[in-house]
Amino acid sequence: MNTATPPLNAEALSALLPAMRRIGREIVVLAETGSTNDEAAQLGRAGVAEGLVLFAERQTAGRGRLGRKWESAAQKGLWFSLLLRPAFALADWSRLTTWAAVAIARGIEEALPGCRAAIKWPNDIYLSGKKAVGILCESVAGPGGYAVVGIGVNVNHARDDFPEELLTKATSLRESAGAEAEPLDRHAVAAAFLRALDGLYPALENDFADIVAEAEARSFLVGRRITVHGPQETYEATAEGLEADGSLRVRCAEGVTRLVCGGEVSVSAVF
Repeated sequence: MNTATPPLNAEALSALLPAMRRIGREIVVLAETGSTNDEAAQLGRAGVAEGLVLFAERQTAGRGRLGRKWESAAQKGLWFSLLLRPAFALADWSRLTTWAAVAIARGIEEALPGCRAAIKWPNDIYLSGKKAVGILCESVAGPGGYAVVGIGVNVNHARDDFPEELLTKATSLRESAGAEAEPLDRHAVAAAFLRALDGLYPALENDFADIVAEAEARSFLVGRRITVHGPQETYEATAEGLEADGSLRVRCAEGVTRLVCGGEVSVSAVF
């Protein structure tokens, strides 16, 4: 089944966005690149102002957290990176992942009315129990420091567009819209994401508590039995909620509360 749609066009996308905006002030579309995060980082080192968004129709070396490969089918998804230079303390730049996840969840629901987007801490968006979006934040400290937020969204993928090992784990926006759904307009979907990201960006510095509250309300993990795969140990726990800094609060079998700030989390059982 051919689910590819017309190529992205920077001018057409810009026309769907507010004139006054920070995120998406400049939009670049590449036919192919190794990684949009690497391209955006190169621009960051060159001193390009924050707010640039770089899309690629195809990535040959797309990656997710922990060095995992990200499948980037040409003209079926949205593979893009944001170049940011947050004005707040570097120690709080970890907020970017939670901000991006909430904004993308909002954008999905704008593009697919009636759909519910859930956030699997810390950086994935799930639709009907399957992963549709991955987010990867990378930063460089010091003078001229910058952050790059990479976002990969499965938009028009059909079942046979996924490799066999992802068939039970991955989904797309179109699949979530229903078996008879037509391919989605990727310009409209991308614009919904950029509007949501831009609208929520000011809250990062002074109203992050509101972002965390929404992330917790959308959590795919809260109330579930999970396995925490840390750098030093792996253990079972129940996800209880999010802390003010966006970290995950869990309760272990012995009743001890622990905070998870990194590593990998998986659902121990399907509910």
